[in-house]
Amino acid sequence: MPEQPARNPAIILVEDEPDILIILHRLMRDLTGGYDIVTVNGGAEALAQIALRPVPLVITDYNMPGMNAAEILRELMNYPRYADIPRIIWSTSASETFKKKCLELGATSYQVKPATIHGLTEVATYMLSFCRS
Repeated sequence: MPEQPARNPAIILVEDEPDILIILHRLMRDLTGGYDIVTVNGGAEALAQIALRPVPLVITDYNMPGMNAAEILRELMNYPRYADIPRIIWSTSASETFKKKCLELGATSYQVKPATIHGLTEVATYMLSFCRS
């Protein structure tokens, strides 16, 4: 059997809103080097991508069709080899209760989706800092 080509480490972006996904993908691509930016629109697809390559960061919207972020977090926690991957949940909800729940489920950080491109740039830069730590 031929050897599989090595894959670059990939930041996984899980988002079901196409416009947000496109903007965040472009922004993160411009802010980082050396990582592939893999965009998916569901939890099952995210888990499949995580199994294929080194992943230094997973960013997922909380409310997703099918498998939501809580289910993705639970699934990742079931596998020790994925335990050290930073997992950032981002959502339109600024509820402290909701944030606390996500952190208890294993999220590394919880970010509220910003309303401006400047805010998005700041949040993207912050999220990318988890790849370098």
